[in-house]
Amino acid sequence: MKFALSFIAGTAIATGAFASCPASSPNIKWNTHSGDQRVNAAFLQKTLPGMKVDFGSDGAEIYGADGTYIYRAGNQAYKAPSYKFYDDGTRCINYANPRFDLYVVNEKRLVLVNAAGARLEGKLMK
Repeated sequence: MKFALSFIAGTAIATGAFASCPASSPNIKWNTHSGDQRVNAAFLQKTLPGMKVDFGSDGAEIYGADGTYIYRAGNQAYKAPSYKFYDDGTRCINYANPRFDLYVVNEKRLVLVNAAGARLEGKLMK
């Protein structure tokens, strides 16, 4: 639940025009652990579009095959018009203030690391 609150707080949508995800990923010090295997944009592009990543009680991400994005937590839904993957495994969600997270694989599990340092294991679902 702690992640859901920090995720929601980090995704508050402001009014006005959307900023776009930048051409390259920002320099963020990620909370990576021993055993984390970095992935790249090609892996994320092959794995996530058209899928749901379920984080249990912390909500779920839905990557539309059409490039749209939705984060659901409880009865709340946070929508973005697009998402972007970077070669260092970072993912950008095109909110009014773009959101960046890192995906890694650890012991064959997909793990999302947010900029605040939280780590969540995601279960891929259709």
